[in-house]
Amino acid sequence: MNKIICMIAALCCAVACTTPQKTVSQEELLALAKGHDLVAVFPDGRVETYNGRGLGPLLTHLETGDLKDAQMYDKVTGRASALLLAYGGAKSLHTGMLSKEAIPILTKYHISYSADKEVDYILNRSKTGSCPMETAARPLEDAQQAFPILKASYQALISGSYTGQ
Repeated sequence: MNKIICMIAALCCAVACTTPQKTVSQEELLALAKGHDLVAVFPDGRVETYNGRGLGPLLTHLETGDLKDAQMYDKVTGRASALLLAYGGAKSLHTGMLSKEAIPILTKYHISYSADKEVDYILNRSKTGSCPMETAARPLEDAQQAFPILKASYQALISGSYTGQ
């Protein structure tokens, strides 16, 4: 009986280990991204799309799941987004706009990336300076430590109590 159980377990493992992981081309990712601010394509073929401003869509997803080995599209990616993508375990990223401040984080966490446009930093909504979340992320290097800090900063920002620190 134990031999049969071991053989079944080995067969299941072999099937699971040889199941091909789903990847999409950049063109397919961009087609999925039409009309969305954030798209995650997971190795099992599942696609999740989100809409919303700033870090909201990414934080929403990370509240309930990870991004393990996901191919990502993010409309705008700054340092804060890069830290959250690393925290979630994303594999790759294509973005419409990439902050140069995000590149060291993406590189550190081995997230391959491409961008339609690179900028020095992400501007705030009034275009008078740096995005508050980019500012909050500047001193942060570790994705695990960054998640609760960025989450709290974002919640303060949307509630109107953000002080910039």
